[in-house]
Amino acid sequence: MSEAVEVQQIFHGLARIEQDIGRLRRMLEPLVRRRAEEQVTVHPYVECVAGILSGEPVIKGTRTPVRAIVEHWKFGHSPEEIARQLPHLRLAQIFDALSYYDGHRKEIERYIALNRVPVDD
Repeated sequence: MSEAVEVQQIFHGLARIEQDIGRLRRMLEPLVRRRAEEQVTVHPYVECVAGILSGEPVIKGTRTPVRAIVEHWKFGHSPEEIARQLPHLRLAQIFDALSYYDGHRKEIERYIALNRVPVDD
């Protein structure tokens, strides 16, 4: 067999392999997309424990609810100011609580509404 024929067969084989790779990519694309959507953010400083505030998200090892940190933040306090006002918390805990809020806004807003103190005029 001539060298030209061998090279041609190799190129033909490579073309088939490229087609197979393309098919595999198209088959895997929905799975990869679904996996990306399923990615869950881990919050190392936030936990929900049934016996603490009826399962409301709190900072681990404390009874400080995420909503309390969010309310400070909504009043315009920086994370550093919140740490000064809640000295038992570290900045990492405060940032994690704000991150949790970003991903669970409806849930935390519901807790804020449920704990709002009515004001008599």
